[in-house]
Amino acid sequence: MAGPVQAGGARTLDLLRALPRVSLANLKPNPGSRKPERRRRGQRRGRKCGRGHKGERQRGTRPRLGFEGGHSFRRQYQPLSLNRLQYLIDLGRVDPTQPIDLTQLVNGRGVTIQPLKRDYGVQLVEEGADTFKAKVNIEVQLASELAIAAIEKNGGVVTTAFYDPRSLEILCKPVPFFLHGQQAHEKMLRITCHQGNTNQNHNEIPPHTSENGKN
Repeated sequence: MAGPVQAGGARTLDLLRALPRVSLANLKPNPGSRKPERRRRGQRRGRKCGRGHKGERQRGTRPRLGFEGGHSFRRQYQPLSLNRLQYLIDLGRVDPTQPIDLTQLVNGRGVTIQPLKRDYGVQLVEEGADTFKAKVNIEVQLASELAIAAIEKNGGVVTTAFYDPRSLEILCKPVPFFLHGQQAHEKMLRITCHQGNTNQNHNEIPPHTSENGKN
């Protein structure tokens, strides 16, 4: 019986020697395993063409970039009370002998500024005006009249300044910006009021303050 088995094995080996080698070049899927794709309008992205169902996204009627429903941009200013400022000075987080700006306030963990959430800086409020006794030179974005009076009573100076979101981000985190070796960003001007509108815009500094912080 060894003879027929050996003969069959020899024929199998001869058949394998005659067949081509299995490689990626001669591998094919089984017949009928792949169904032909139905071609609609738009070739590969047919039917809805990748635009979804109805609405402005499908019809291409989206508003322009920056449009927020017909109203002006909403700007948020994080409140900084005089009581909080005195607390930071007493702890040594803020140096009153140096000009105080957003960089010092953020590094001293006095305020948290998030430009991506429409924070445009700090608003100085009058809470703690009766107990505030430090002489400071501080720069903020908005300030109440009583807060300005309390600081100037001690011989201090209040300055208001506007920063666009990109400049505000650099001012809050200057070290990571300069480590990247990027070019300095040019500070943009503030939008004061709409054209043809004589009423004061809410983006402006209130009438009781000015750019140099005086009444």
